[in-house]
Amino acid sequence: MSLAWTVLGTIGQLLLAYLLFMLVAFSGGGLVSGTSLGKRQRRILDLALFVLPGLCVASAIIVIGLQVGGAGAGAYGWYALPLAATAAYIAYVVKLARRTR
Repeated sequence: MSLAWTVLGTIGQLLLAYLLFMLVAFSGGGLVSGTSLGKRQRRILDLALFVLPGLCVASAIIVIGLQVGGAGAGAYGWYALPLAATAAYIAYVVKLARRTR
């Protein structure tokens, strides 16, 4: 693993965390203000506000830890964790938006 790629990946994850926070804040806020959602749906949207950016930070910490431990290039796969969670969130929001129309 290259230290330069780890640093660039970590910076990218921190920028992604900010972007995901804004994505969830605006998409969740738009859904909540425009429709009548149940308590469970609101809790999931509220939780996503912290979980998605938290996954970015967690994946960056994991990759840094693996870098220090001398792991191979496969450790960069941890950077994909927030992307998979974001895809699941977007699918949930689209399904929720279609259901509430």
